[in-house]
Amino acid sequence: MSSQELPVVITAISDAVFESFVSGTLFAQGWSVIFRAIDSEALEKYCELNPEIAATSLLIFSPDLEGVTPEQIAHLNLKVKQIVGFSASPEANSVFQNLHQAPATITDLVSIVRGFIRTPMLRQTNQNLRQSRNSHVMAIGSAGSDTGCTTIALNLAMELSVIGKTTLLIDANFRAPSVAALIAIRNVQSEPGWRSIAPKLSIAEITQDEAIDIAGFMERAVSNFDNIVIDLGSISGLSNRLTDRRWTSTMTTWCCDQGDELMIVARPDLLGIHRLEQVANLIEKTSIRSRLSFVLNMRSAGKKGEEEESKFLAITTRLRPLCVRVIGRDARAAAMALEQKATLIEVNQRSALRKSIAAIASEINA
Repeated sequence: MSSQELPVVITAISDAVFESFVSGTLFAQGWSVIFRAIDSEALEKYCELNPEIAATSLLIFSPDLEGVTPEQIAHLNLKVKQIVGFSASPEANSVFQNLHQAPATITDLVSIVRGFIRTPMLRQTNQNLRQSRNSHVMAIGSAGSDTGCTTIALNLAMELSVIGKTTLLIDANFRAPSVAALIAIRNVQSEPGWRSIAPKLSIAEITQDEAIDIAGFMERAVSNFDNIVIDLGSISGLSNRLTDRRWTSTMTTWCCDQGDELMIVARPDLLGIHRLEQVANLIEKTSIRSRLSFVLNMRSAGKKGEEEESKFLAITTRLRPLCVRVIGRDARAAAMALEQKATLIEVNQRSALRKSIAAIASEINA
């Protein structure tokens, strides 16, 4: 888990409604809004009297602040940790540099500020990319360990390719990449970007080199594929990872801000439900752009399975997910695929597990 701390915030916005929206939203996300300047003089004075605090603070300003000038902002840039500016007026961009369009929703605000902390030169091109692309990006994360997250990601990608959609499977599980090992693929990095492994199916493994320019990598990917399936591995400590500057968090951040769907997979046993509860509590306090969905994997049969599903639904439905899915336990099919280092459709296309994942693929492209 990342130890990155959320920054403290200073606001310098004249519009009371917008300032309240900014400070209230960030406070709700767990950030500390330590000073709310009402004019440029108050802002300058606070930074001069509290140099140590200012040096660790994120300054969020708007050109409507009384008395503020580009020169003052440039001067304050030496005193605070980072500065991000918002404006609803296009004319302000000709005076102040690197302004962002004032966000209208909580997710837009959090996404911009969070991304700015990670990459100060972030512009809104990524947001425009998300709105204009034709590809569908699904990230799959695990609520705990041994949930079958990678198995689902691998076989979902295969099923999407089988129905005629060009698909890229990305292994972004930095702690334990395993997609290539599961299907006995060597030298995944032998070709630039990604490697074709079957008709309409390619695979990529994110290393530190790709993570440095993950936005560029994903921009190329969404231009080349109908579907992108990303195996994130465990998403514990999600809120910390979204502001963590380390390369191991770049794909998780991109998926939460730019992905179409974040599918969270959980086990039905006691520990699995406990981990799911922890992740759900965390997500309730974390704004992300990607739509949420949940999968209860390895559900038991009969009455026991009904009880497992009931607990699962009690936790997930309060988050208003895009959908919830249930996959029954099929240890035989999973073991056979593991033994033969192949996908489910290759070892037993009639298995219940394969049919469940094929149904998800059909649903995505309905």
